[in-house]
Order: sequence, then C-alpha cells, then structure tokens
Amino acid sequence: MIVSVVNTKGGVTKTTTSMYLASEMKRRYPERSVVVADLDKQGTATEWADLADDNGQPLPFKVEVSNTKRIARFAEQMTSDDFLVIDTPPGDASVIQAAVDISDFVIIPTRPSGADTARVWETLKALGPNKLYAVLVVFARLGTNLLRDTLATFENEDISRFDTIVPLREKQAKEYGLLPTPDSTYSDVLTEMMDAMAAMEVSA
Repeated sequence: MIVSVVNTKGGVTKTTTSMYLASEMKRRYPERSVVVADLDKQGTATEWADLADDNGQPLPFKVEVSNTKRIARFAEQMTSDDFLVIDTPPGDASVIQAAVDISDFVIIPTRPSGADTARVWETLKALGPNKLYAVLVVFARLGTNLLRDTLATFENEDISRFDTIVPLREKQAKEYGLLPTPDSTYSDVLTEMMDAMAAMEVSA
C-alpha cells in the first residue's frame, strides 16, 4: 500500500504525519515492511531518523532519501502487504504529482485556518477523479469556532476528510528526533484509511 502525504503549503505537519503514521503501521502490522520515502529536499524525515539513532531510539521502519525515480522503483519492488509512506515537499508540483500518481491513498494535512485550507483546493488539483484521499485537520484547537467553520466548509464543498482530528499539543514537537510513542489519534487515522481501502476493494 502506497500512501502519500501531500500539501502544496509547508508547515502543515506532513513529515510529522508521515512518521507517526509509519510508527502506527509498524505497531499494528509488525510483520510487514514499512518504509518512509523522504522526497523533501530539506530532509526532515531523514534527519528525524538519524537523530533517533543518535539518541538510542532507532526507528522500527526505514527512512529512505528518495526522488521521483526511486519511489517508482520502490513501488515496483513492493509486495501487497508492504507499506510505503511518501513524505512530499511543499510547492514542487512535479514531485507532488509523481507521488500522487503512484499512491493508493493520499493524505492532505491542513491546519484549520483560511491561509492553510485555501491550499487544500490547490493540492486537490493534482488528484484524479478516482483517487482515494482524505483531508486531515491538524493542530486544531478543539471546540473552537474556527475548527467548526473549517469542518463546515469541507462538508459544504463535499471534500473527503478524516473524522479524526489531530489536536494542538506539545507532544509531537518534543518527540522530533525520537521514536514516536504510541498515539491513539494517528492509530485512528490508520484505521479510517484501512477501512476506506477495504471498502473500495469491495465496491470494485
């Protein structure tokens, strides 16, 4: 299964989402191969993995520096049980498109603010009409009008989104460069994604 985490905007937790999701994949399916492909030139996912090694907390999954040609090769070599999570850069349309094109599922993380959600529509342009995707609202202050308005906008525009909301919290910033601790929020994201994939296979 190939999952791309994409948004044309930076600073929306694409790398954090990729790393926590990969961690939850490995916890739930320890027998399966899980790889994070780092397509961002900043190399944040790769640095996270290197720091985790230095801190004596090696990650239970591989993080590979990659490019559009290598992810295509990864895809060819994968088995149906393998997981490939693609961490994409902001603003690079060709890289984003290449990642989307080979993906089974696309996650679009966004903060609940006008400047951030506006880029969701731009990102959606890279998806074909049949691509399975969902917007993931992150860094959210629960119970606020801003969050309610953001969710209502997606609902009114018939934008697919996760029911799970990732709240604003310090934990993720503190765990950069460490093995992510078990996280029920991203576990729920994984469950929703796997359920959507299973439903698509049944309908096909």
